[in-house]
Amino acid sequence: MKKRIAAGALAIAAIAAALALAGCSRAHSKVAVVDVLSLEQVWPKYINYYNQLNANLAAIRDSRQSNAEKQRAYAQFQQQEARWQEEVTADVRNVATDIAKQRGYQLVVTKQGVAYGGDDITPDVETALKIPIPTPSPGR
Repeated sequence: MKKRIAAGALAIAAIAAALALAGCSRAHSKVAVVDVLSLEQVWPKYINYYNQLNANLAAIRDSRQSNAEKQRAYAQFQQQEARWQEEVTADVRNVATDIAKQRGYQLVVTKQGVAYGGDDITPDVETALKIPIPTPSPGR
């Protein structure tokens, strides 16, 4: 699923191209960058969906159902996975687009999809998605 989210995130780059303030003469880049992999590691909603999907897949694999029943269950699993992927991708896309419009960026891309450059708005996306700031564990 992480590969699918990352692939979906690349689609975000194209979809989230926010054409805002075309004549803007700000000193910052006109390109914003979002680190989707970083979001996946700390976003409770994503982590919960990912863990639930893994549990569902294991349950299907380990069940004593007939092959036909397993195929039906797997088809339902794929539908649920697609719905959840669309949901989290839309959440990130919508927040990134809003931030881009507010700050005058013309394009939002994923950090994974750009070699260099752009202003990193990942912390702003985390805040908008209400992702808690992880606290370091003792001894670190």
